[in-house]
Amino acid sequence: MLLLFLILFATCDNEGPEKFSVNINEIFTLKCGESVTVKPDNLDLGFYEVISDSRCPTNLQCFWAGVAEIKVWICEPGQSANFIKLPIYGYVSYEDTMRHVVVDTLGYQLSLLQLDPYPVEFEERDYSEYEATILISNIK
Repeated sequence: MLLLFLILFATCDNEGPEKFSVNINEIFTLKCGESVTVKPDNLDLGFYEVISDSRCPTNLQCFWAGVAEIKVWICEPGQSANFIKLPIYGYVSYEDTMRHVVVDTLGYQLSLLQLDPYPVEFEERDYSEYEATILISNIK
């Protein structure tokens, strides 16, 4: 399976599954396994996997808010994919603009604005069901 992924995503010139397009500085949501093309640079970005989710469940009081981390891939036309980890802390949502972590790569800034579903005590989650709300912008 890993070998198949590496062959398909060795460069960004693959046809692959149908993608939708977003503009730079546009907020978008991806399900695990989905990807987008970012215009005008024709940059491909995909939600590869959830690495971990230790955010404090909504119905508990925790000493630490916890953190979730996803892995995305980003690829300029004709180049190899680069994998980046994007974290989000517990109790951070889309509206908490001052608490989002910004990751710089390839001349872009990436932020994971929200990761759903948020953990609930005693509920097991399948990481493949997660959705990530992401913002990509040019480094100023």
